[in-house]
Amino acid sequence: MRDLGTQTAQQTQAHPPPSLTKVMRTYQVVLKCDDQSQREEINRRIRKLEERQTTLLTPQVVKKAVDLYRTNPKERFFTRKLGKVVGMNPNIVESAFHWLYIAVKGKIDKEQKVQGLLNFLLKNPQQLVEWVIFGRSPYTERSLENYWKLKRRYVINLLTHSRTQADSYWRKKKTTIYSSATIQLNNILPSCTQQDILQAIDDALFYYTHEFSNPSQLTKNKQAFLNKLQLIKQEEKIVVPFLTSWINSPQPSRWKSLKNLSQQLAQVLGKPTRKLFSAVRLIVVFTLFDHYMQSVPQLVKTLPVEQVVPPPFKRKKKGRLPIKLLMKKDYVITRQGNASELTKQIKKQGTTILGFPQQSKKLSTAQVLFPPKVLEYLHNGAVIKVFQISSGSAPSFKPRVDVVLEGTHDCFHSFKLLHHYLPQISGRKKKVLGVDINRLGKYMLAFNTSIPLSLDLLKLASRYTHLSNKVLPELNRGLLRKRKEYDSHSCCKLQGELNRVYTRRSRILREITLLLPHFLAAVLVKKKCQTLKIEQLTADATGTKGALAKAIYTMPDSLLIYKKAVWLASLELGYDVQLEVVNPQYTSSLHHGCGGFLVRGPGQYDLSPCKKCGQKVNTHDNAAFNIASLPGTLLPNDLFPSTHVRGPI
Repeated sequence: MRDLGTQTAQQTQAHPPPSLTKVMRTYQVVLKCDDQSQREEINRRIRKLEERQTTLLTPQVVKKAVDLYRTNPKERFFTRKLGKVVGMNPNIVESAFHWLYIAVKGKIDKEQKVQGLLNFLLKNPQQLVEWVIFGRSPYTERSLENYWKLKRRYVINLLTHSRTQADSYWRKKKTTIYSSATIQLNNILPSCTQQDILQAIDDALFYYTHEFSNPSQLTKNKQAFLNKLQLIKQEEKIVVPFLTSWINSPQPSRWKSLKNLSQQLAQVLGKPTRKLFSAVRLIVVFTLFDHYMQSVPQLVKTLPVEQVVPPPFKRKKKGRLPIKLLMKKDYVITRQGNASELTKQIKKQGTTILGFPQQSKKLSTAQVLFPPKVLEYLHNGAVIKVFQISSGSAPSFKPRVDVVLEGTHDCFHSFKLLHHYLPQISGRKKKVLGVDINRLGKYMLAFNTSIPLSLDLLKLASRYTHLSNKVLPELNRGLLRKRKEYDSHSCCKLQGELNRVYTRRSRILREITLLLPHFLAAVLVKKKCQTLKIEQLTADATGTKGALAKAIYTMPDSLLIYKKAVWLASLELGYDVQLEVVNPQYTSSLHHGCGGFLVRGPGQYDLSPCKKCGQKVNTHDNAAFNIASLPGTLLPNDLFPSTHVRGPI
């Protein structure tokens, strides 16, 4: 990782030396058949091969695979040893055990993360109790997210799944402790009285008043949390009966039901806008702390992580594993040569032929067509590594063929999109650019200078909005109506159409995410920008509803977008564009013109009046101006693209 010590643009070569690090990338190619009947026949033969591959992954083979990986994690050793168990079979065994190797590698990695999670919880008893009660812990999620450098969603899933698996293990192995009065993990919580709740409120307020006693370290968030605890203490006669009833009643989802309870309490206390969830959750943890700390730490210490993480392929997954074609002339699916021969052939003529034999039947062949983009990468120096083939479903029965290419980063580098966007942008120089990424729409990308959004991005955003606001609600209403009429045939058709629309919508969002870095890079190049300033937000839409959830889910805000844009622009400009992160606090609510605060109520997400000067302000442009004016922290140039674009196959 290269560290840049200065804040100004650093002069580099116009074309930096190519990286020698090799990466792998997967692209879909076209399998061209003569007619529909031939396509269906080829698809049927591929389906049989997939079924043969699946039958190899028995529980005994999976168990042996886990043991083999622990002794030697190399894939060749792994495949050779397992091949002796089942008997070698051209391609099918290698393909099945390749996917098994990846799955086992993921299991071992997850075991290490679960062990780290349990060690963290044992050092933090309050978070341990919170995890046992709710299956989640915000402090744990933030800590592990920053430590592992992973998405918050992954850490949440790890917490909830490990809690469920631990509960299942304790129920089977620790029957006497599990059914005791001191620890009831699954159905209901240990019963408590109103006196217990009152004592917990006093303890929590005393503890955090002492914790936040240093005025120099008392932030606004800490003060707000302390105010919530004081409000609960003042209104304890109202709060205590609600909490007592909640703890003594079974809840299908404790996390969601406690959120609903905190909202009800805010309404009852006459403060509907107050967010009391964190404070109410703390009171529950303090109430049950003594109950759980008698037994839970001992249970967690003796919890075997290999029992918490299920073995690979335990649950039947949707779809089948694709067949991984190693570049050998075996006769499961035939091809015209090995990897190097195929690479030369496709660079020369752009196509190749795959054959699909079946005993006592005629060989079926189909032509594989490579799109211009993949051919360009091959001519740039990439080589074919692997083909992956999977069968298609009704009604098209269209098989899918993916090709895995291996090469340096420069092999997969193209300026076509960047130069496509350049004529659409005005050319006045701007040394510092601030950018604010929002939900999909015309305000998706806002700068501290007037730059219209590209038409193709606007069209994609409008298609996404049309599917979300019109097509999906109509299909859901139709499905509900047919269910009431007990029309199973129509329900099946509508459910299939719903799945296709959801897939189409997710692909639109993915395409927007892929185009944004190129448009942003074109802006940096046209403006001769030296510093790009951003705000890095970590928003979690779990449990939220309405406009906030939609905005978060449709906000293509990823650090990868900025890094790729800076990388592309730096290559084109000939110097390193600096990427800086600013403090996101008040960037959207503070008016850049007069310093007043903007009114951010319902229906005022895009245009909002200023309390101080009364002017109607575009909140997104205003945020971009604020971001550009704030001091930033330089992000080191970590050589995008990452060396972990694709793991080894």
